[in-house]
Amino acid sequence: MNTKEVYIRSWFWKEIENSDKKYVHIIMIATKPDIIKQAPLYLELGKRWELVVLVHTWQHYDYNLSEWVLKEFWMQVDVNLNIYWLIHKKFSLIVERLGDFLVKLNEEFKKIPIPYVHGDTLTAATADKASFLNKFAVVHVEAWIRTFTPKKDFFEKVFQDYEKWKLDLDQYYKELQNKENYELGSIEPYPEQFDTRSIEWSTWFFAVPVENYKETLINEWFDPNKMQVVGNTVVDAIVESKKKIWESKAFEIYPNMKWKDFIFVTIHRRENCEKKERFLVLYNALKKLIQQWVNVCWLELYASWYAIDKYWLRKDLNGLIKKYPENFAYGKALAHHHEVIDMITKAKAVVTDSWSMQEEANIVWTSCVTLRFGSDRIETIWAWYNLIAPPINSNLIVDIVLYAMENIDKKNIKNLYWENVSKKIVDEVLKLLEKQWELFQFDDERLWLDKYFNWRV
Repeated sequence: MNTKEVYIRSWFWKEIENSDKKYVHIIMIATKPDIIKQAPLYLELGKRWELVVLVHTWQHYDYNLSEWVLKEFWMQVDVNLNIYWLIHKKFSLIVERLGDFLVKLNEEFKKIPIPYVHGDTLTAATADKASFLNKFAVVHVEAWIRTFTPKKDFFEKVFQDYEKWKLDLDQYYKELQNKENYELGSIEPYPEQFDTRSIEWSTWFFAVPVENYKETLINEWFDPNKMQVVGNTVVDAIVESKKKIWESKAFEIYPNMKWKDFIFVTIHRRENCEKKERFLVLYNALKKLIQQWVNVCWLELYASWYAIDKYWLRKDLNGLIKKYPENFAYGKALAHHHEVIDMITKAKAVVTDSWSMQEEANIVWTSCVTLRFGSDRIETIWAWYNLIAPPINSNLIVDIVLYAMENIDKKNIKNLYWENVSKKIVDEVLKLLEKQWELFQFDDERLWLDKYFNWRV
């Protein structure tokens, strides 16, 4: 496929022309978490015989991160925007290429596009711009993702107490539940915090995962009539993936983790992998855990692979693999979602800087350690199963991971994200469409002032 061209499936435009539907539900995907979380919506809209179109930006194109998951969830890509190059180029390409596609749908085929954007991704933050600039509004799935970060004074006390051997991890765990200890305003994860904040103004319907997200959206002056607490679509994806766990080859790929209490590790955040000091803290923490005979399964993602080579750690890593074959597994990300769910279900703890892993750990009742200074899934912290391990001191991270393994009981973890989420979202969207609202509204439409128009001379 030519990387400079948009790919459109054969017979696609003919099918659009033959459809008698007024609205086109456009499911936007780009990353592996996008595909997993948007799949249930794509399938639900298909079940309702709605006109649904799957648009892939091609941000994640690796076989393990895209192709297998698409096959796993029976998803057929209709349009591939085929973006490439540096992040700012990708940003502009999505706006341009998707914008052209939306305009063609509307002007040539008289369809009203409704893009469904997910979470805080680059694709969400550009698809909504392509829509907004052409007077189309979006459905924001998993709306209002904000990072809550413990305040400077909180961290300073933690670090100073730790240096003096005075840090009580029970107390640290307890203080993470105190909402007064947090602040908003972080740009981490970067650039996702920019992405999610920039989407809200073009959103026509907010599919909110948990109640406190809705409260804060209202505090930011967004219309409560346009939002509904529905849960998180990853629940629906996990329900399907659990049905396929019997097919999983995860423990054939990583046999030294079978029947063991192990930690499941992923690291890929830009701020963790592109900043040397932070990555070395994380790498050395994992190294110390391995040397203490903790069972560690570390799955390689592109950013961590790049950091390992950039900071000249490959030789040391290969030495660990050779020296600790019984308790250290390192390799590529698992291609299938059901294999990931198989592993994290059986893990003693998930240790990650991923936002989606924090949710998935909750749903399968596994404790979690977040390798960041804050969390954009703060509800998981306040639910007593996720701890923040700031990437500042490798010994502190080791102690927090060991604490989580020993002190968080799976039986006490409760699902935060409901069930049948995709059905609820589609129900709400179709209900709003039945009211014949203008999806994109200027103030005279938003405030229902049309009846007062008087243009007579």
